[in-house]
Amino acid sequence: MGSPLTLDAARRIFGQDLVEPAALRDLLGDAPAAPDLDLDTDDAEAARADGCLLLCRPAQLPDGHSLTLPTLFERVGALGRPDLRFRGEEPWFLRDPLVSSETPEGGWALIAREPWPETLNNTYEEGTRAVDRRAGGRPWRRRRAIEAVFDTLAFAHARGIALLAESFDWTTTPTVDGGLVTVGGFGAGVLDVIAYSAPVKHGWLGSVPTLVGR
Repeated sequence: MGSPLTLDAARRIFGQDLVEPAALRDLLGDAPAAPDLDLDTDDAEAARADGCLLLCRPAQLPDGHSLTLPTLFERVGALGRPDLRFRGEEPWFLRDPLVSSETPEGGWALIAREPWPETLNNTYEEGTRAVDRRAGGRPWRRRRAIEAVFDTLAFAHARGIALLAESFDWTTTPTVDGGLVTVGGFGAGVLDVIAYSAPVKHGWLGSVPTLVGR
């Protein structure tokens, strides 16, 4: 194991592909508290070499309310930016009790820039096995829907980086009708949140894994 990652080292390694708490102030209404980085420098450098990004992903809003898809929908609406919005004026996920109540795992999170190629054009189960094989026992995992949405909006808002522009991240979040939430298609600044059943296969549908500092 290498040395613990410091914030100065994270800034050096990731540059503009780092989103710190202060950069989330407008999106969340205030800057969240900064958690311990809790990552290894060697892991961070290896992830960066593989094209990954790093951000502070809070477990809740700075005012103490839950960070959920409905609260993010409200925050994005308050910003009034045409290049940062959800598709639809009343998205379906606002009415889905499973999807709308989910919260993220808080902490500093490494994320892949795009779906891992081996997860594309596979069923959900095949994609999950592909993530596990590549992770090799390290705690990389599929994202939750709220994490995929937050990460995408955070980088677009703070850095002008449009993640998932032409692809979709198939998350672990179930819908009440048995689907699994997928997030992406953000190339025009309008984020799609839809759902597919586990046997579906598409060339642009895969997994964007995350590793959260512990």
